Amino acid sequence: MISQVKFGIAALALALAGCASAAPAPTEVRQIVSTTSFGMCVGYCTTRLEISEGQAVLIRDGRSGRGSAELPDQRFTQTLTPAEWQEFARLAADTNLSGLPPVIGCPDCADGGAESLTINGAPTVSFDFGASIAQAQPLLERVRALRARMTPEQ
Repeated sequence: MISQVKFGIAALALALAGCASAAPAPTEVRQIVSTTSFGMCVGYCTTRLEISEGQAVLIRDGRSGRGSAELPDQRFTQTLTPAEWQEFARLAADTNLSGLPPVIGCPDCADGGAESLTINGAPTVSFDFGASIAQAQPLLERVRALRARMTPEQ
């Protein structure tokens, strides 16, 4: 009887250990950062879009541009509804950048522009402006749409 109890306890311990390591908990998305830049441009040539729970912040850098006068930096904020943030967080959680190289293509070569994406401060992936990145495409489309909405017309 005692050996059966010991066997049962051992089996239960193994079963619980298997459950605990079956699937890691999903990483909570805290922030998504997307940048754009153009080396040969006049005006606001770089942007940084920071998306977090409750708000998005778009920063346009006025210190870049070939031969242009310095412009004041611009900062625009937009409140995100809980549903909007949940959609961004869901898309980011479904995006796996870890298998990608840090640079894809030739960002800003021949003044085509560059874009980058970072989730939770993990390593950044940089790529050609407007490029399709299969592992991140749904998130990129949503981020690009938000950037377009937040960017003032010139």
